[in-house]
Amino acid sequence: MKEAKFFLVVRFWIEPQALAQVMRWLDGGHVAEVLRTPGFLWCNRVKSGDGGYVMLYGIESRAAFEAYEANSELKAKFARERAPFEKHMRIERFCGEVEKSYAA
Repeated sequence: MKEAKFFLVVRFWIEPQALAQVMRWLDGGHVAEVLRTPGFLWCNRVKSGDGGYVMLYGIESRAAFEAYEANSELKAKFARERAPFEKHMRIERFCGEVEKSYAA
């Protein structure tokens, strides 16, 4: 796995009635489409202890992330796709640069 210098973290909680629909959207193409964005290296989905999920995206640079954020056409597409189940989710996003890395 290529080392990321920047991360996007998307935390979300889904009401049970929308879980299958959200996971189909994520696994059925959304994550792959995000990863086709230049500079996006990989993504891991983590089930958190509070019943939610975390999508951790490794990105090669802040510039790559900012280009993704500036892509209004792609953002609008994702909003349209998410609209049918968005009312059944709570989403938090944050991002940042790697300050220091540790390894075993």
